[in-house]
Amino acid sequence: MKNSEKTRLTIRMDLDRKKKAERIAEGMGIDLTAAVNLFVSQMIKENGLPFKPTNNSLAIDLKQALKDVQAGNTTDYSTEDFMEHLNTPED
Repeated sequence: MKNSEKTRLTIRMDLDRKKKAERIAEGMGIDLTAAVNLFVSQMIKENGLPFKPTNNSLAIDLKQALKDVQAGNTTDYSTEDFMEHLNTPED
């Protein structure tokens, strides 16, 4: 896409959130401005948000679990091993 004219976008956000976003972008080798431009470009391409907004993390987890089972990404446990797995804290 050829842009002959540029404009400025000004947004307000929490300073801590901005700093975290800058660190993530820098870790990817880009600055925050480039990250926002990528987001907007993907928004245009998708004709909507480039992710599915939801407030139901359980539904997301269940959908992923179903995909894992359908793909055969499962683990077999004995009852004792399963109980140990449940009681082991995640990293």
